[in-house]
Amino acid sequence: MARRVPLPRLTHRQRTSRRQRERRQQAIVVTAFTAVLVFVLGLAAWAASDRYYNENLSPAATVDGLAIPQREFARRSEFEYVRLYVDYGVPPGFENDQQVAAIKVGYQETALERVVEQRILDVEADAAGIAPTAAEVEDIYQGQYGEANVRHILVAVAPDAADKEAAEATAKAKARAIADQLRSAPDDQALWNRIAEDSSDDPGSKFSGGDLGFAGKGKYVPEFEDAIRALSVGQISDPVRTQFGFHVLQLRGKKDAAETDLVRRYLSYGFTAADLKEEARYEAIRKEMGSRAKDTALVSPTQQVHLARIVINIPPPAGGDFQRFTEALKKQSDARTALDQGKDFAELAKEVSEDTETKDKGGDMGWVAKGMITDLRAEELVFSAEMGQVTEPVSTTSTWTVYKVLEKEPSRELTDEQRQTISTNAYQYWLEQQKKAHDVQKLIAGLGLE
Repeated sequence: MARRVPLPRLTHRQRTSRRQRERRQQAIVVTAFTAVLVFVLGLAAWAASDRYYNENLSPAATVDGLAIPQREFARRSEFEYVRLYVDYGVPPGFENDQQVAAIKVGYQETALERVVEQRILDVEADAAGIAPTAAEVEDIYQGQYGEANVRHILVAVAPDAADKEAAEATAKAKARAIADQLRSAPDDQALWNRIAEDSSDDPGSKFSGGDLGFAGKGKYVPEFEDAIRALSVGQISDPVRTQFGFHVLQLRGKKDAAETDLVRRYLSYGFTAADLKEEARYEAIRKEMGSRAKDTALVSPTQQVHLARIVINIPPPAGGDFQRFTEALKKQSDARTALDQGKDFAELAKEVSEDTETKDKGGDMGWVAKGMITDLRAEELVFSAEMGQVTEPVSTTSTWTVYKVLEKEPSRELTDEQRQTISTNAYQYWLEQQKKAHDVQKLIAGLGLE
């Protein structure tokens, strides 16, 4: 049997030395672990802070070199989404549905436009000394978020009449006679029922006494809404001309903003009445700026160009379906190649343009003065081009357009139609000029400021 050899006994000094070595090793391990832990936690903290910066503080756009933070853009996007939910009838709980998510992209573009616009309005209103009163804000708030109960009779203008002026006068006279008849008994439901059924050209309301029910801002064309705001409850309007014809309408009642589904929906998403009144304050500033822009926009005679255009629509590549988007890109490329190869502009416009107003006329837009095209780059191109020249394409997030200058005149009187167009465009034209003057830069990929 093997002899067991006893292990040597450690001296006190040796035992002490070993314990010291073990403690140093433990200290090294603890220090290393602590360093790793601190590094990992540091990375996590850095990642969290970086994520916070990107989601909240990084600029979505700049105006005069000053940032509009992401959180402001995100908040505005949520505000626009509520309008989407209402417009499309999206019930609570379906906000993140795939189809809804695809539509939200367009509302994000609106959100980016709005935060930029409001920053500009703040600066310009301060410089001009514009400060809406509480009463003005309240009035606009009710107009924007309240609802009106309206009924109307529509008299259409014969679209194919040989004598358009005569057709216009006949329709207006008929509408005026209806207004006089209704004023004799404005609340006579039987009278409304009979006149609507016999005379109204609105198929949606002619069998219900002209009743349109309650509706908020944006439901009707601007001329119709302007007429509603000018009426007191029960009053019968004079004939109101819109693109549909002449309307005789009656305001039957109003619903306070706080009672509407729209306001309740905003409140359910965390917005407040104060937020909505802030929107009304901006609307008051917008109206004042628009009024001032109109005062300076109408100059006649003025420089004008006779233009033709080809427009190709660009559908958003949403929902992963890129087919229509790529087809539009190919259509643009083919159109440009055809022009480069000498294809007649008018013939090409008839073949490929998607602008319903000018397509059948070979793209002919008629005479154009400054202020009629709100895209400043397009305006600069057409007014600097030589007669007969085709411009470089002008692309936005929704359209691709090329223009051809047919004629030029340095001084030409504005027509009534041109005056109306310039007046209608005055605020947007002013805003586009301000974007340029304030050096607006959009910093979110894919969202353009048109």
